Amino acid sequence: MIISPEQLSTRDFIQEKDRKKLLESDDPYSLSVFMPTHVHGEEVLQKQDAKFLDSELRKIRKELESHSLDTAELDDRLRPIEELVQDGAFWRKQSEGLAIFASGDWFKTLRLPLSFAPTHYIGSGFYLVPLVQELKGSSPFYLLSLELENIRLFRGSRFGLDEIPLVGHIPERLEDRVGYDFEQKGLQRRSQSPGSGKSGYHGHAESDWDRKDEILRYFRSVDQGLEPLMDSKLPLLIASQEYLAAMFREVSSFGNVLEETLITNLSEASLTGLHESAMEILQPLLEAVRKEKWANFSQLHGTGRATAQLDEILSAGVAGRIDTLFIARGAELWGSFDDQNLEVHTVDKPSSEAESLVNQAVRLTLRHGGEVYERDPSDMPGKAMPVAALYRY
Repeated sequence: MIISPEQLSTRDFIQEKDRKKLLESDDPYSLSVFMPTHVHGEEVLQKQDAKFLDSELRKIRKELESHSLDTAELDDRLRPIEELVQDGAFWRKQSEGLAIFASGDWFKTLRLPLSFAPTHYIGSGFYLVPLVQELKGSSPFYLLSLELENIRLFRGSRFGLDEIPLVGHIPERLEDRVGYDFEQKGLQRRSQSPGSGKSGYHGHAESDWDRKDEILRYFRSVDQGLEPLMDSKLPLLIASQEYLAAMFREVSSFGNVLEETLITNLSEASLTGLHESAMEILQPLLEAVRKEKWANFSQLHGTGRATAQLDEILSAGVAGRIDTLFIARGAELWGSFDDQNLEVHTVDKPSSEAESLVNQAVRLTLRHGGEVYERDPSDMPGKAMPVAALYRY
């Protein structure tokens, strides 16, 4: 895969501190707004997205007024959104979808490559169902940015990349490891005449076996330095030129190096670009995990280790027993859940007293470290129940 910085759209990543706030907020008037946005075109010039939010804001204000909020508190809650409507620079830098979250003490916008249906939600906690694929488990991995003169290691997740300092763990340059005047030898090789029978090195290690041996020795030293810094259970993705990645795999003792290489110009690629492209490569691995979880659910359904009963799922969510939650794409169920007495009441449509029970299940699962996946409604085991869960125990 080759990435170009010019092809990257504006997007935000959900940081861990924001993820915690989204999952744990219990403000009784938590506001969640979702809307499609435009990256370029006439819609941007005409400020259509800002106009849509302005129209939605009037509906939100009217709905909050029905909750008997006093004018001062209402104005405080909605002021950040009103200011956002007027922020021309913000609307010129968008992704495919925008999520906005506001409570009494917190405000957050997320520009994401997701096609949101336009909606808003007011309840005792943020509405997270449209963000399931952004919020589900972190799926940790390592990304090794591999150049002969610059090696960097990152621990990655769905939420971004964090660099692991390597000073003191690996040689800073190839010359530091080879043990003799590498630079002088390189000059001698490049000075060989075409008729000498010896090929000069022009950036392709396979054409110069002496050079290749030196690089392999360097990579062995790098591998030894990286070993104590890494968890062998996590996958390692290499971002490099293919020939360098192949040589590192040849000498690496790390047992989970991915065969695919992220090929890019590392001097130009941003961390955001590296992260986006890494997640594209890792997606098939994550899909395999999803299939395995569903197979486990299918095998254990009805044994007490898995269920499609909403009341049981919400009760298990409170206890932190849910390993994996499956929700039907686009389906909803409204009502109330008493988390003290573990009682569920359902109604036909949302109201000021009825909230999304699917959202409650999602929040409880993610809050306790479980995974959440969307499925087609026709694949769910219970036609009337849009949720299913695989328990930890």
